[in-house]
Amino acid sequence: MASKAVTRAVVLAAGTGSRLGNGSAPVPKPLRPVHGVPLVVRVLRSLQEAGIREAVIVVGHRDDEIRAAIVQDPTLLLQVHFVQNDRYLNKNGVSLLAAKAFVDQECVLTMADHLYSPELVRRLLSADLEAGTCALAVDYDIERCFDLDDATKVKVEAGQIADIGKEIAEYNAIDTGVFRIGPRLIQELALLDKKNGDCSLSEGVCALAERGAFVTVDVGDVRWIDVDTPAALERAEAMVRVFGETLGDEPGTGPRSYDPEALEMFAPSWVRAAKPYNEAHFATADRGELVRMMSNESPFAPSERVVQAILQAALRGNLYPSAAPSLRARLGAAAKLDAQHVILGAGSTELIDVIIRTFVAPGEEVLLSVPTFSMYEARTRAAGGIPVLVPMAEDQEHDILGLLREVTERTKVLFLCSPNNPTGNRIPEADMRRLLGLGLPTVIDEAYIELGQGDNLSHLIAEFPNALILRTFSKAYGLAGLRLGYALAHPVCIRLLERVKVPWNLPEITLAAAMAALDDVEEHAQRVLALRTAREQLIADIATLHGVSALSSDGNFVLIDASATGLSADEIVRRMQTEGVLIRSLGVHHAEKSFVRVTVGDATANARFLAAFRRVLRSLARPTARSLYAADAE
Repeated sequence: MASKAVTRAVVLAAGTGSRLGNGSAPVPKPLRPVHGVPLVVRVLRSLQEAGIREAVIVVGHRDDEIRAAIVQDPTLLLQVHFVQNDRYLNKNGVSLLAAKAFVDQECVLTMADHLYSPELVRRLLSADLEAGTCALAVDYDIERCFDLDDATKVKVEAGQIADIGKEIAEYNAIDTGVFRIGPRLIQELALLDKKNGDCSLSEGVCALAERGAFVTVDVGDVRWIDVDTPAALERAEAMVRVFGETLGDEPGTGPRSYDPEALEMFAPSWVRAAKPYNEAHFATADRGELVRMMSNESPFAPSERVVQAILQAALRGNLYPSAAPSLRARLGAAAKLDAQHVILGAGSTELIDVIIRTFVAPGEEVLLSVPTFSMYEARTRAAGGIPVLVPMAEDQEHDILGLLREVTERTKVLFLCSPNNPTGNRIPEADMRRLLGLGLPTVIDEAYIELGQGDNLSHLIAEFPNALILRTFSKAYGLAGLRLGYALAHPVCIRLLERVKVPWNLPEITLAAAMAALDDVEEHAQRVLALRTAREQLIADIATLHGVSALSSDGNFVLIDASATGLSADEIVRRMQTEGVLIRSLGVHHAEKSFVRVTVGDATANARFLAAFRRVLRSLARPTARSLYAADAE
């Protein structure tokens, strides 16, 4: 091509932009604002910054609005020509043909909805091309393409375009939507249009490429994005707010202003909508004068054997932890399985997250019986899944028929907590078998299994390969602060989860503590017996209080129904905190009644809870209920 500087650009802005907003949208696609500036104006500013002095804008759909916006923008110093394309419903090659009178020399061709740093244009124009050759700016970093499904792919061989299109199977680069063209492309498009009554840019590019007249130019790490969908528009907004008006254009002048709040826009919509787990009660509980009875923690500190194991493991803190084959084998053997049936996590909470991310894509459903552990719902939402909540029956038993009715083609995982947090009850094995018969990945969370009287359900794995049993060292073993959980499942399922789980997720001190805790057989048995005894005594003591009732429990907690008092659960929790005792409101668990949950503590903690609870019930009871508490003594 001619060696003189390229100063003219053709910008295609004629289409309806149906994917970003069709003809009924408030503004046409080229005028959709990105950080307060219309898309097409941003494109023209980038061209201007790169040295372009003349712009030919091809318009069609809602052309008057686009013309007015460009003419009225005071930042644009370009000489602007408008070309009308009355065939704007046709392919984009027809739009370029409408401007053929201006492509009598070498030009930049760009789309009105592709944002990029001016440096992209500079690199394209600095390439040394043979006369009559056209060029396309391509990005070889395919992984950073925002919407690969919609992107135009390019197969490049020895710098030449071998194939181009959205649907091609073999490709090694992405089309950035910025070209360096001349009259030869116009000639090819005219022939195609005459033959077919329509033509696309890709068809014209392929025709020239067959003659070896269309090459590629690598744009390197220059930032760009095709703003073709609402999600891409959000990402473009974030890019401008974070990297500045010229997307971090290094050769540009002037200070950059980064907006840290814009980082949120890089996250998908389901992450932005998710609410983080509220850990404020842990910070409150660190105040020494408060009794922690809100998080189902063990009242017993780690045993001496466990502490010594932790200290010895700490001396190996400079080394990466192992995959703990001995621990996995031991946990598997206890369930009459082997190590291949076991996966370890940083608490069962991590494994809940891993299971959801393994099976659930955005928009797919996770079935939950509520009230239950809030983390199932929280992690589902964070992954873009949809929690489907099935309320328990009036007697707080799981609604098995209700769960079955809610299964759809979008259901991917069913979570069942047994014993259930917060109700403390189990799901009968017959009901569990009925649900497992659906064939769905079914998680049976047995976090509290050691604290009840019934059998566990790990034997179901041999019959149902879709069963996943969750366990934890946080409750009966009292190692909540060391974070160790595990899942028992069919080896095929375990291998699937291991693809998602990060490596080295458990420190050596945690693994050593778990092995020592398993060795402490007698100590463990004594602690479990003490917790069971204290739980039954606490339930009996609560039963002496008028106006409230406690549900039987197989966990290390007791659920209290305070609905008859007329008080909300939040009211009770707030007043209990003023009394120095932290308990849990069940609103976040989707409990429909006024339920509060108290963790079983040692004798001192339980006595302090009961005394405080009596005072709260008397002081907050409405006049119609005060007589209920008159007989209660301290």
